[in-house]
Amino acid sequence: MSAPHEDFFIGWTDRLPPRDRGFIARVALGFLLAMLLLAFGLARTMDDSGGGSGDWIAGEQTFRGTITGQPYALLHVAPDAAHPQGHAMMLAMVGKYPVVVPPEWEGRGLEVKGWLVRRGALEMVQTTAEPRLVELPAASRAVEKLGRWRITGEICDGQCYAGLMRPGTGIAHRACADFCLQGGVPPVFVATAPVAGSSFLLMGDPSGGPVSAAMYPFVGLRVRLDGEVERRGDMLVFRPDFSTAVLP
Repeated sequence: MSAPHEDFFIGWTDRLPPRDRGFIARVALGFLLAMLLLAFGLARTMDDSGGGSGDWIAGEQTFRGTITGQPYALLHVAPDAAHPQGHAMMLAMVGKYPVVVPPEWEGRGLEVKGWLVRRGALEMVQTTAEPRLVELPAASRAVEKLGRWRITGEICDGQCYAGLMRPGTGIAHRACADFCLQGGVPPVFVATAPVAGSSFLLMGDPSGGPVSAAMYPFVGLRVRLDGEVERRGDMLVFRPDFSTAVLP
């Protein structure tokens, strides 16, 4: 049985009474559990606007294919069981920088090492080393023009959207996408309805190069755009005219 004075606070000692110590411990544990439940609940409410989760494939891999540089760097790998017609993969460097393709590399064999991120049929390699030229058999890089389309969707950065981060909504989502795209990461237009069988379209400028600064006011917003669509391997490229932009 405890002494009577043990239930009282004594200013000159650094010990709390046993009853107070137990009470404070229970309150602290309850507060911690409440914060964990709140964090879990908020995470569950995050909007996965892509209609499916992205994956960051663990482990560095080596990829070989034919490189093209317009509108952004694409590695065209040889056909396999999953991609009978070949496969085009976007490229970006660690640190949200673009992979720059010199004119003399265009259409040549390239080897890259890096991490693979994937969302559905959309794939990007985040390179961890400088790409190097290799000898590979010549491959077809035909461009198929699919005409002019009116498409509604959202402009996202291809690196985070493919799986490096979970897409969200609101100002933080827009700021993240804008930061990545300002660095030169390839932009992707995520259509609300499939276009020629795909919901993800790499974006480019009508002149043939990367997207102009006219894109930035519409990043992360639902927008309707008119523009030309073309197929490069199994990758669709959307070249919108931003003067046609409508925010539904």
